[in-house]
Amino acid sequence: MTNPDEVGAAAVDYLRYSGYAVSAWLWARMALTAERLRQGTDPVYAASKIDLAKFYYVRILPRMISHRDVMLAGGDTLMHVESAVFVADH
Repeated sequence: MTNPDEVGAAAVDYLRYSGYAVSAWLWARMALTAERLRQGTDPVYAASKIDLAKFYYVRILPRMISHRDVMLAGGDTLMHVESAVFVADH
């Protein structure tokens, strides 16, 4: 990287992207554990945990794609906004 502004421009979206990925991994682990429970002690709880994992993967996880796209877009448009725009004068 030759421009340090690029790192700053991508930082928030990188953290959100990473958060979605870690959450997906955790939901996969929970679903695997619930699959084992489904055969044993608490099949109703296990089924609901698996349903929640499916919900996460179908309805929430796709949001990470937009964070990836923004993260990779670069900081040019962000860094061209004049700082005076952010100062309230009233």
